[in-house]
Amino acid sequence: DTVWKDMIEKAGIDVLIVATPDHLHHQPIVDALAAGVDVIAEKPLCLMTSEADEIIALGDKSGLVVAVDMHKRYDPFVRDMMTNSLERYDRINRVRAALEEPLEVSTEVFDWATESNPFAYVGCHWLDVVAHYTGARPVSLYATGEKNLLVNWSDYAARVAELTGKPLSEFSRHEDIETWDAMNVNITYDNGMRGDYNNNWINPADFEGAVNQEIEVFGVLGRGFVDQQDRGFREAITGDGSRTRNPTFGGRIKLGDGNTELFGYGKASLVAGLLAISRRRILGESLSDVQGSYPDAASQRDITMIIEAATRVAELNYAYLQEQQCAPVTAALTEDTITILDALGASASEEIYRRAG
Repeated sequence: DTVWKDMIEKAGIDVLIVATPDHLHHQPIVDALAAGVDVIAEKPLCLMTSEADEIIALGDKSGLVVAVDMHKRYDPFVRDMMTNSLERYDRINRVRAALEEPLEVSTEVFDWATESNPFAYVGCHWLDVVAHYTGARPVSLYATGEKNLLVNWSDYAARVAELTGKPLSEFSRHEDIETWDAMNVNITYDNGMRGDYNNNWINPADFEGAVNQEIEVFGVLGRGFVDQQDRGFREAITGDGSRTRNPTFGGRIKLGDGNTELFGYGKASLVAGLLAISRRRILGESLSDVQGSYPDAASQRDITMIIEAATRVAELNYAYLQEQQCAPVTAALTEDTITILDALGASASEEIYRRAG
């Protein structure tokens, strides 16, 4: 259960790469920092703002790097739009983004789907892109979600097996999975911009791409749209159907010497984190010297606040929908607080987070 402690104490490692389930990122990170070990963490950094505060404080105190795998900010199509075109759109009114994972992620790959949700798991990518390139901060949000397929998986597994031709015996899980099919989060930012984020992990296996991902930015003088399915690489192979490939994420080229070259933005944030760590450890640079050269923990704090607030708001709205056919709950965010606003609740507001001190 604490394999990272053995790695830190016995192996004498310089860097701990944390790819545990979403809800189990915090403890390995803080244990590594306490032992003087730099960290590269899978996204999201964590699920609770209080955990993010502790990680950021420990990293700052120790002068150690905490990098996060936020590779969508390195996607060349997204990067081009957000750096070369964004200012030409002038004032940004709205951002619309979707990232949808295949059904096998929630039913086969991750046993811990009940401990997280699709918004935390992949919605964090677009949250990072918007925060990194616009500098906007969230001030309020509204969130809802759907629970139809996964919570009834014991009934649907056999039907999916029949429709796909995959034997039911090959499905590792047959029981109901108590988690969200999809989540929809609407954010108002401090510059008046609105962000609409839609995420699921039930995309059908027959979908043409590995995932579905798209981002659209609307300004008063222009708009931009990046859609993975429209990047120009489609192929059809007998037995595999028509597929959309995305080698810009993680392409592989077999070399003549038998080795394989891996390229693409999927590794860019990992490389950036390792480079920052190398500069600190080998060249003796300080944390301030490498600041801004990689997705650091501090850049993920607002994202963690959004994830925590949206999870709570969606849960409350789902309960209201079942009982009263309405969804009245929202959240207000400041740098120091998350306040749940419930117009129909016994209390007008509930503070679920306040920064210590």
